[in-house]
Amino acid sequence: MTGNARGAIGGVLVHEGTEGQTGELAAFFMEHRWLLRRFLVAQGCPDCDSDDIVQDAFLIAWTRWQTIAYYDNPKAYLYKVAIRLWHRAAAHRGQTGSHDEQQDVLETTPGQIDVGGYVELTDTLTRWFGQLPAQQRKVAGLRLIADLSEVATADILGISLGTVKSQLNAARRKLAELRDQDERDEHRDGGKR
Repeated sequence: MTGNARGAIGGVLVHEGTEGQTGELAAFFMEHRWLLRRFLVAQGCPDCDSDDIVQDAFLIAWTRWQTIAYYDNPKAYLYKVAIRLWHRAAAHRGQTGSHDEQQDVLETTPGQIDVGGYVELTDTLTRWFGQLPAQQRKVAGLRLIADLSEVATADILGISLGTVKSQLNAARRKLAELRDQDERDEHRDGGKR
């Protein structure tokens, strides 16, 4: 980039001549950063990695913003990049991404994200998502946390629309069962959960 430095977005230096693009990207960043982080943590991504992955995903989006800004759904591109970055990071550490390893990560993940007070990820949500099979967890995360469409979810995960629908229905049933079980346990324990 050429020009004099104007400021920074998420620690990235912004140069003169990019104000319009920077404003759009800054708005995109502010709108999606916490949901993307929440999605990653619910998928089993360690807290320490989720911040780095969010930052790296937005840096990639920043370098390609002139193209991405005109996509029908830039948010879907962002999530696709973040998922790839997370899988690369897990592979680099030698993780296979098995359900048991992800469950271990979920059990050690702090229950709240209190950066700026924008998003709270409860222990309960993390625990519930950790009990879903990997495919259901991804589909449910993209649909219920990221609020992406079924079509975008299918595209990001490389699966059919029918698979998205069936996996989401199965995930919703399992999440409802877990919620009902927690409510029964809380009632049985006299609300001391």
